[in-house]
Amino acid sequence: MLPMRARLRRYDDLDGALADLRESRTTAGEFGSLSLGDQLYGDLRRIDVHVRRGDTGRALAMIDSARERALRASSAELLVLVDAREADVRVRLGDLDRAAGLLGDAERGLRGDTAFPSDHARTLVAGARATLRLALGDPSGAEEALRESYAAALATRELPILSLVTVNAAALAEARGRQRESAVLLGAAARLRGTHDRTDPQVRELTRRGRAALGEDGFAAAYTKGWELDTRAAVNAARTAFRSP
Repeated sequence: MLPMRARLRRYDDLDGALADLRESRTTAGEFGSLSLGDQLYGDLRRIDVHVRRGDTGRALAMIDSARERALRASSAELLVLVDAREADVRVRLGDLDRAAGLLGDAERGLRGDTAFPSDHARTLVAGARATLRLALGDPSGAEEALRESYAAALATRELPILSLVTVNAAALAEARGRQRESAVLLGAAARLRGTHDRTDPQVRELTRRGRAALGEDGFAAAYTKGWELDTRAAVNAARTAFRSP
């Protein structure tokens, strides 16, 4: 109950989301020691909230701790998830060399075990790669990574995972000068997510720049068009970014 509520509250109530996650961990601990896997997934949820709060120092410290746990657990998938999460943070901090190194490690992890990886992990790693390529001014490379991320997200059959890819598609559309399409994709991502995301740094920055380019009314109209798509159309919306300018 608490972890699910935290997932919903993080979109507009970060203090509440963090309180839920802390209470959830305390409550779970009363019933026995948490497995390393449970601890790591809990850490990743808290890391996400700290990133949304702008507390990147705390987020990176927690990432270091989570990586140590993943290594102790000898969990290839958890280590890949931690590396992908840090890579995403490093891109946003402008530490592109470190991000590239982490993604190289994550991608080698994806190839390292026939029983692994999950499509969830593939989605996140390829999505982080797309973000890095955009930061390096390489929209074609971002598109290639985004295609891989989209295919993996489709395989998960989870709409919130597809919403992450659709936000990255909005970033690609913006990078190619298609501001209105970017706004529509942000609305489609909200439809897939089931709610508007008011705290994610990437969504907020794309929204700010979209409003500056289109005006308040123009951005709102385009965003609303994406928000009002039915589920099938919203799932397919990211494909519009996969074309050359």
